[in-house]
Amino acid sequence: MALLRQLLMALAPPAAAVAGDVLASAPSTGPSLASLREVWLIDRQFDDWPLDDALVLSALGAWLRQGGRRLQILGVDFDATARGLPRFARWRRDWMHTIDVHRPVDGELPAALRGLLAASVLLQRLDAPDWRVRVITDPVHVRAARTEIADFLQRCEPSWPSTTLGL
Repeated sequence: MALLRQLLMALAPPAAAVAGDVLASAPSTGPSLASLREVWLIDRQFDDWPLDDALVLSALGAWLRQGGRRLQILGVDFDATARGLPRFARWRRDWMHTIDVHRPVDGELPAALRGLLAASVLLQRLDAPDWRVRVITDPVHVRAARTEIADFLQRCEPSWPSTTLGL
């Protein structure tokens, strides 16, 4: 989970360095992660992701504030995410204009898609409790994962509205 946290924090532009030393220790992935236009977060639920960390949310906000950025979230159980990550759920409401949230129509998310996709880096989550990840930087494999996500997105629908309307 430390690598995931570092990658999320490395999205902040250098001028918005929210955690100095952490950004310096982020993995080098070629061009600055802050220049990315799109990041994918994919998992059944995100309650054990470091998305409730104030520094991570600050870095994500600084990245999104640059304009032209999209945070793509693909998951299944957003009720558990909202319960497990209340700070992230509140933060997300303020940034809904830059965040797309989808869920599979059939409720099934292939295990091979779970993780984080950011430009030329794919962190593929191998198991939930221990947070073992496979770091994939090979352009061919990353492109294949991006294509697989795009194909899978055809079987998804928008989800997790920022407000719930009712009578």
